[in-house]
Amino acid sequence: MKHDEVVAALQIIADKGMAINMTKDDLQSLKAYNLIEIAKGEENERSPACTLTKKGRVMLKANSKPQ
Repeated sequence: MKHDEVVAALQIIADKGMAINMTKDDLQSLKAYNLIEIAKGEENERSPACTLTKKGRVMLKANSKPQ
């Protein structure tokens, strides 16, 4: 995933609380970098419930465009 795609994915997870329109590989890479946590029992779902870790929240905030 490119940097912009990662930030967009984190924004979707922060807004919706679910990993919508993301591949399993993308989810695994976000989880490998400790940016997200997938809810227990939802690992095999199409759009699993996810939360941002502290590292993920910091990355999202640092890369959000000021409005």
